[in-house]
Amino acid sequence: MAVKQVQRKYPRFETDAKVSFRAPYDFRAEVDFKLQREAASAHDQPYIGFSKDISVNGLCFESPKELKTGDRLWIELHLPKSNGIIYMEGEVRWSKPVAATQGSPIQYLTGVVVGKVDGSQVDDTVYFDEQYKVMWSQLLESVLGGFAKLHRNKPA
Repeated sequence: MAVKQVQRKYPRFETDAKVSFRAPYDFRAEVDFKLQREAASAHDQPYIGFSKDISVNGLCFESPKELKTGDRLWIELHLPKSNGIIYMEGEVRWSKPVAATQGSPIQYLTGVVVGKVDGSQVDDTVYFDEQYKVMWSQLLESVLGGFAKLHRNKPA
């Protein structure tokens, strides 16, 4: 797993996980995760995409759904090689079309700031891990576990 070297507030860790999301999502409707899932009807089917990278408080994914800055999303990230699902609430920061190949449907790359992960405020969980010298959060721990800490880029 490589860390993308981009001038950003936090490093990005590459991911490749199935993402399903609903938009728009109303954060004011504080509903238990289980009730939210059961309330989904046939006309409220989720959109499907795949994650590209994740950071302390953000997620980037590719999907066929065009989203607008400010759209609020209910996101389910399906952990590879397990039955685990991480539930998130987020807000779209940017979305842009990806260069399509001939004959394939247009795709959009979307960046989301994650507000909550499994019901916890992400900003309240951000910290600098002194032992591993890396910024960390409940979002990264939920998706990556200890893997990224153990495989961080070592100084040259």
